[in-house]
Amino acid sequence: MKSNPNQSHQLLHASLALLCLALLTVGIWATVLLVLTTKINLALILVLGGGWVVLGCTIFGIVILWRLIQRPQQVVLAVHRLRWLLGIITVSIATTSLTFAYIWAKSGDAPGLIFIGLFLSAMPFACWVLVSVWQTTLTSPK
Repeated sequence: MKSNPNQSHQLLHASLALLCLALLTVGIWATVLLVLTTKINLALILVLGGGWVVLGCTIFGIVILWRLIQRPQQVVLAVHRLRWLLGIITVSIATTSLTFAYIWAKSGDAPGLIFIGLFLSAMPFACWVLVSVWQTTLTSPK
């Protein structure tokens, strides 16, 4: 029993659209929760700003993947754009997570919180390296 490629694409499009909606919902929920439960200071503004930059880049990345499904012949351009988006996400997460971990570590378990901040900033960096290797393999002469 073979699956229809159009049906598979429609299912993938629906999944990507649902993921975008879920990410926006979580972003709005987290923003409202953080603003209502804590006093507004520079650390909160930095975390919320960085979070929304990462969320926006992630949704833009999903749109790029959506277009890649529709036009697979433009894979080199899409991978190049994904690489730049992952670089922006890496810098944003590193800035916010390490700053927030440092500020939070002053009041508690410093080594553990710093390692959590380093781990959070290392995940998108690893994805950036993977996409950079992917781009290199796509553009290398055969």
